[in-house]
Amino acid sequence: MKISMFFTLILISSLAFAQSNLSLSGLLKYKDGFIANDITVSLIRFTDSVIVQRQSALKDGEFLFQDVKPDTYIIIFTSLGTQKARLGPVTLNKESLVLDTVFLDRNVEQLKEVSIKGARQLIQKSIDKTTINVENTSLAVGNTALDLLNRAPGLTVLNDGTIQLNGKAGVTVMLDGRLTYLSSSQLATLLRNTNSGQIKSIEIMTHPPVKFDASGGAGLINIILKKNKDLGSNGTITADATLGKFIKANTGISINHRSKQINVFGNYNFADNKRYGILNLDRSVNMPEDLSNISQQSNSTTKNYNHTYKAGLDYDFNKNNTLGLVVAGYKNDQTEIIHSKSAISNSSSDLSGISALNTGKNRYSNTSYNLNYKSVLDTLGQQLDIDLALLNYKNAEKILYENNFFDDYGNPVKMTKIFRNISPTDLKIKAITINYTLPLSKTSTVEVGIKSSLVKTDNDFLVENQLGNEWLKDLAQSNRFLYQERINAAYLNFKKEFSGFDMQLGVRAEHTSTNGNSITMSETFERKYLDLFPVVSFSKKIDKNHTVSLTANRRIDRPSYGSLNPFIYYLDLYTYKRGNPDLKPQYTNSLAFDYLLHQKYGIEIVYSNTKDVISDIIKPDATRGALFTIPDNLAKQNSISLSLSVPISVGKFWNMYNNLSAYHVSFYSNDILGTIYRSDQNAMNFKSYSTFTISEGFNFDVSFFYQSRQLYGTSYLRSFSFVDVGTSYKFFNSRLNLKVSVKDIFNQKTQIMYSNLPNVYYTIYDKPETRLFSFGLSYSFGGKDVKQSRKRPTGIEEEKGRIGGIR
Repeated sequence: MKISMFFTLILISSLAFAQSNLSLSGLLKYKDGFIANDITVSLIRFTDSVIVQRQSALKDGEFLFQDVKPDTYIIIFTSLGTQKARLGPVTLNKESLVLDTVFLDRNVEQLKEVSIKGARQLIQKSIDKTTINVENTSLAVGNTALDLLNRAPGLTVLNDGTIQLNGKAGVTVMLDGRLTYLSSSQLATLLRNTNSGQIKSIEIMTHPPVKFDASGGAGLINIILKKNKDLGSNGTITADATLGKFIKANTGISINHRSKQINVFGNYNFADNKRYGILNLDRSVNMPEDLSNISQQSNSTTKNYNHTYKAGLDYDFNKNNTLGLVVAGYKNDQTEIIHSKSAISNSSSDLSGISALNTGKNRYSNTSYNLNYKSVLDTLGQQLDIDLALLNYKNAEKILYENNFFDDYGNPVKMTKIFRNISPTDLKIKAITINYTLPLSKTSTVEVGIKSSLVKTDNDFLVENQLGNEWLKDLAQSNRFLYQERINAAYLNFKKEFSGFDMQLGVRAEHTSTNGNSITMSETFERKYLDLFPVVSFSKKIDKNHTVSLTANRRIDRPSYGSLNPFIYYLDLYTYKRGNPDLKPQYTNSLAFDYLLHQKYGIEIVYSNTKDVISDIIKPDATRGALFTIPDNLAKQNSISLSLSVPISVGKFWNMYNNLSAYHVSFYSNDILGTIYRSDQNAMNFKSYSTFTISEGFNFDVSFFYQSRQLYGTSYLRSFSFVDVGTSYKFFNSRLNLKVSVKDIFNQKTQIMYSNLPNVYYTIYDKPETRLFSFGLSYSFGGKDVKQSRKRPTGIEEEKGRIGGIR
């Protein structure tokens, strides 16, 4: 009841303050009719020439100033290769303004920088995406990329790294435009070791265009890392310390040198991250020996040493042709120690308890090489992009399991069981991507592209049992698995601009050929399939305050490479995971309606239907007396969601952003454990962010998150909530930035999952350390002459994201 009243008050206050927030927006084009998207737009107060806001025009040429106070302004447009343009005076009274299209001249002369002071809003809503600008917020300190995703509107992140958008799994994660669809363990490991200090912003797209790979049925998330745009030599040094049960530390340096033709850049980050967690599991399993109830309590200590690096070079042959080379990678050394005690109810045996110690060591690394070429063929916008990419990934994991058995009095009842898993993995990805843009007229453009990728994996999974001082191979459990996948893709996209109306028609074709070989088990499988993935989008600007769009698309989520491997991976003696070589990809058809009011208040309604939805299902193993998790295909999933985005300003010092996502999700399968499974759930999550400006350069932030109970495949996740607070202060002409924050200040973030399957009973209590105190410093040095930097996406992003297996 209290939570409902809180939501009501927030929404009422949003409406109450909505009319006091004004916006100023417009569209930029060159005089030859083509979109101008490399333009810096400055909003300057007319009376005293104070610069109020600055931003870069979006890819579609639009610019938007939000939360503008009533006054008279001048707008300045500047960029390399464009004449300086001035518009105004423009007067804002009681209503927001949408300006007529601004036409700019092209010019090869370089313009001087306009020095502008201002900050972007924390969250910005546009008709096709939501952007979270985390770069200058205090909540970025001491956090990771995974923490920030947990704070993004509509997103729910489970403790194993699984991401849901509006109640749906199947989210593709991108890093700097590089698409990644991560399995739970790889997602958690990679994003936990991506320091928030490296992140500029996060973009959420529920219906991306066909230029992107078709993976990600629920949508795409793009984590944009910071890029230095300054001329000359410059860089940034960062250092964070976080205190929970253990001390965690992150430090990094980025350097950049830009001249007229050459840009040399590099960065390095080191993370020393030691985490503590509690995982309790109660379950009932019917077995031949009548072992039916197990109550397990465990705690884990995980220590990571992570090194991340990137180095690159861009060379401009001339103003139209650029060649780039990037080498990037990371190396992670992880040690995990798990202590567990299990109480067992068994009427036919004197076994009543197990004490287990699991010690794991995991060393994995990857190195990627990317060569890219960009050519602007004419002044009308004709462009060619070629990208070559190579990734080498290696993983070496070793886990030792020691199990001791006791009776009711604590006496040993049988010999200690000791065994170990050794699982090295070698993976290589090669890809080539070619994109071509052809303007047909001033209002229409065609984009075409092709991509070919080849993936090869080799996973040699070895299980050994200790007998005396010797280790004997368990032939029944060990397995070597080889997998190869080739995807050839092509896309065609057509854009047309009418008077106040935009249309986009696109289709992507992907031909997939896979081959799996379980050498030890003498089992092979081969699949070939061709799919078409259309995207149809219509957008209409009704007037200066109202914009609507309608988008329909089809997308795919392929299984991660490791989840197809049928080996058994033990968590403990009575809990394990296994792959599924029969796992099929899932397909999602969706229809989305978006409405944007005053260029900032957003409503989005999305309906989707997913066939062969991939879900982790927990099943009983009567022979082993255990529970195991296996990825499987449910017949279908239907989902409908409603999202509301409401930013408000409370006076001059308080800016607030509220997001409410309500959704209905249903699952159906014609056979799980021999019965029909059908279940549905109404759920919602609510997020509110507030920024208080105490003085210039001194801010205070508060964020609140609430997730109701939701259905997750064949399990329920109970409701949970948390509150974060933080503050930041800038010194020395804004070069030194101090940030302090507290995550989950009331220590409430606990995730409890329980079964929704008949005759399968389990409850999982998962509580990592979440209340964390963080302190961070960053110092920027070098020149401040701004020049636009290049984006460097590679062609192997979607394949990289599926490296993870069933962990």
